[in-house]
Amino acid sequence: MGWWPEAEWSRMIAGTDCPMCEDAHLPTNPGSDLIAELEWSYARLGANQTKPGYCLVILKEHRAELDDLSAAELAGFWTDVARVAGAIRSVVHPVKLDYLVMGHRVPHLHCHLYPHFEDDDPFANPDISAGSLRLEPAETRERLKQLRVALQQAKPST
Repeated sequence: MGWWPEAEWSRMIAGTDCPMCEDAHLPTNPGSDLIAELEWSYARLGANQTKPGYCLVILKEHRAELDDLSAAELAGFWTDVARVAGAIRSVVHPVKLDYLVMGHRVPHLHCHLYPHFEDDDPFANPDISAGSLRLEPAETRERLKQLRVALQQAKPST
């Protein structure tokens, strides 16, 4: 299979039936749980927690590329990403976070915040779909609570 058929890709770029537009704001969806609505984006805890603290930051407006944003939108989006990163770092204490902006499957601007820990191989490429670890509902609620508290304390720098 090659790239998306042109007509389908055009629809996706335009946001027609975009799954992120449809469910990024919901309390829960098949792939994640809402941590918080931020000024420019939605912060979400990934359902697959093979990397504790794995989150996504999804732009509220449908845009496919960073260069589709105005300067204010771009700064706002990255400020939201940085706030979520600070919350993740204070809750799960990774040695490093990767910031993955892809969008080849769903061209709606979003950033995967992918934590790395001491026992991870620093030469391995990140694989957000590697393995499957679904937290118990109580564990998910606790992780969400911790991230929400930390996010409140992670004020954007000026």
